[in-house]
Amino acid sequence: MKLSIGSVLVCVLLPVGAAAATRSAASCSRADVSAAVNSAVDGDTIVIPAGTCTWTTNLTISNKILTVQGAGIDRTIIVDGVSKANFPNVPQALTYQTKAGGVTRITGMTFQGGTIVDDFNKGMVWIEGNSRQFRMDHVRIKATTTSGLHLHGNVLGVIDHNFFDLADWRFAIYVYHESWNGSGDYGDSSFADLTYLGTDKAIYVEDNQFTSATRSVAIDGWSGSRVVFRFNTLRNSAIENHGTETSGRWRSQRSFEVYNNTISFDQMDWASMIGIRGGTGVIYNNTGTTSNVGRTSVLADLNDLRSSDPGRNYAPWGDCNGTNTWDGNQSGSGYPCLDQPGRGKSGLLANFTPTPIGWPNQLLEPVYAWNNTLNGQSSALATNAPNVVVANRDFFNSVKPAYVAYTYPHPLVSGTAGTMPLPSAPVSLRILR
Repeated sequence: MKLSIGSVLVCVLLPVGAAAATRSAASCSRADVSAAVNSAVDGDTIVIPAGTCTWTTNLTISNKILTVQGAGIDRTIIVDGVSKANFPNVPQALTYQTKAGGVTRITGMTFQGGTIVDDFNKGMVWIEGNSRQFRMDHVRIKATTTSGLHLHGNVLGVIDHNFFDLADWRFAIYVYHESWNGSGDYGDSSFADLTYLGTDKAIYVEDNQFTSATRSVAIDGWSGSRVVFRFNTLRNSAIENHGTETSGRWRSQRSFEVYNNTISFDQMDWASMIGIRGGTGVIYNNTGTTSNVGRTSVLADLNDLRSSDPGRNYAPWGDCNGTNTWDGNQSGSGYPCLDQPGRGKSGLLANFTPTPIGWPNQLLEPVYAWNNTLNGQSSALATNAPNVVVANRDFFNSVKPAYVAYTYPHPLVSGTAGTMPLPSAPVSLRILR
């Protein structure tokens, strides 16, 4: 039967089998949060109420696309009481094994470090898997005896609007892309792929605050990791990466874009505030200040430990000294060294004992730096391995030709006015006539 023109329109919310649900944990306890997670399906939101709860065993979320949402920073507080002992113990308070296909999000809570000593920085929150839309926002991480956040595997996304409170010599964020594009290990696949500066193919860390009373590291990484670190504020906290050296089989960081950050140190005794030991990228528009320059005469520098710190072997790679099969050996210095600053795409290596054995024909992709200042003065990018990392060849103190930064803010960033996501219209709204 047709309704007349004057009939009232009726809005009906029709049930949809795949419609997202909100599942509230009974408390912030590990058991109650686990129960809510276990009942959830892709697209659901897990709400953790206000309270302070110590988790003494790991909570693992596996293969689900969820939003995990607390009542707000310093209202929902998860205290890390998990043992940092070796395998089979899982040392993190929260492990999220992500998958592709939707936005995975952690928001609105505090992770409080505990008192269990962890000399290996295994961390409190561990993100891995294949999500290409991961977001952590409006979270406070208080790193006391271990590092804060680890990202592993093939994860892309954004870490935004968070607070990292760091004890002495603690690391806020580690990034690894050891299984780039879902294949390989150790970062080999990432080095065999293109660089992709200025695209979404990276972990973005933007609009965060990193604070330490003494000294700390805001971000570090290796295993082919790709990182964009921008618009952050750091106090007594450095920016750095690892090369193909002290990490053993793991490869260097693959790429970095470090720009528009504000860094201050009360007492600075490191060589620089931004220390790069491998890979390629850009460093620009960063501002550093310190009342005690000490050894710091530049804001950012480049190094290659296999060349500048010989004799440590750095198994399985060895020293870069002109006789090593993994290096280019174009001169007595060994140049170019495998994965040194200013090197990018290479042939594919594989296996724990890397094969094929030999220089993987790694491309020259210089690092570019411009418009960086230290204590109000222009600060050029410098080298701490002048025998292999050479100005106007491996790096340039000038604008990178044709480089364009990716969209800011990151497209995944939304609802940043508070700790909660903004409401959205019902996805199942239909108007019946």
